[in-house]
Amino acid sequence: MGRKVVALIPAREGSQRVKDKNFKPFAGEKSLLHLKIKQLKACGCFDHIYVSSDSQRAKDIALEMGAEFLLRDSEMCKSSAKLYQYNTHMLETVPGDPYVAWTMVTAPLYEDYAPAIEKFLSLDKEKYDSLITVLPFREFLINEKGRPLNCTFGHWHLLTQELDKNFTITGSLYIAGKSEQIDWRYWIGLKPYLYEISKFECVDVDHEEDFRIAEMLHAWRQQQVTKVEA
Repeated sequence: MGRKVVALIPAREGSQRVKDKNFKPFAGEKSLLHLKIKQLKACGCFDHIYVSSDSQRAKDIALEMGAEFLLRDSEMCKSSAKLYQYNTHMLETVPGDPYVAWTMVTAPLYEDYAPAIEKFLSLDKEKYDSLITVLPFREFLINEKGRPLNCTFGHWHLLTQELDKNFTITGSLYIAGKSEQIDWRYWIGLKPYLYEISKFECVDVDHEEDFRIAEMLHAWRQQQVTKVEA
């Protein structure tokens, strides 16, 4: 029997940029946390779904939705804690040594987890030690001084499709073994598989305007689903 695959949802009480981001109503859903648990349960590819938080509200939602709750030390929810510290702390609360998929409430439009998990499990682990979701990036970049970084100015200016193919990390999904992540003190290793997703799926809720944009897109998608079902 292989290693289990579990989903880990970080959902602390505080939110610096969007007040109560994890818990306030979202486009007809009770909250972003309710939505993410619903998405994870629907995909049917996880042995356990864990919510990691210092919040009683998060615990209540987890139990209401049929997920499991992992208490996070309040010190590991403060901005003074470093990324590797609170990530490692959360991982250490996960039972056993499964593959741990970080599934963020801040990615409400990403819900197609099953194909990504299937792809990860099929990978040659000597060649790839982890998987991350990415978005292909072909745009012109300049620095704060107006100097081109991946192009040159002039009549020889390239078309976007002629630029080298790069990627942005979307933050929608990271997956690797629990013990490996603890050793790395990071979500992914040095040999990640780049799993491409769509621009629609990669919307990240980091600011208030992101929240509103994601609400509109989620509502539109639900309308399309309703039309198809009708």
